[in-house]
Amino acid sequence: GDWSSDVCSSDLTFRVRPGERLGLDGRVLVGATEIDQAPITGESVPVPKSVGDEVFAGTINGAGVIDVVSTRPAGETTLARIVGMVGDAQARRSVSEQWVERFARIYTPAVLALAVAVATIPAALGGSPSLWFYRALVLLVIGCPCALVIATPVAIVASLAASARHGVLL
Repeated sequence: GDWSSDVCSSDLTFRVRPGERLGLDGRVLVGATEIDQAPITGESVPVPKSVGDEVFAGTINGAGVIDVVSTRPAGETTLARIVGMVGDAQARRSVSEQWVERFARIYTPAVLALAVAVATIPAALGGSPSLWFYRALVLLVIGCPCALVIATPVAIVASLAASARHGVLL
């Protein structure tokens, strides 16, 4: 847009033409338009905006030309805060993920120890080593918690992605 003040200024004024995306949160100084706020609020109908109304970064200008004065730095816009919250939500582990990790921390070594015992103890007592080794491998395959450990985070990420595709912000 047309910059009417220094880029470092917190009172940056910029022009938004029809069809352009707003780069910063701000307040309308001059002009009137309709803004598609779906990326921020989920509203499917454009919202009329005129002098004094608040506008958000990431939204799309309609047919009018407006001059906007920024009200927040780029890192503190509504869109930036939403992106940050989504990142935090994905980084934090859910209760079920935490439980699965605690369970796997105990379960996995126990299954490995049991498999070693199945392979060695009967063979040491005169059993067929190849038979008991095979049975130990079967125990490892059946008892492996990999699917349990992997399934929970995959399900959560898939549900977040599907929700985001449908415009839902969790």
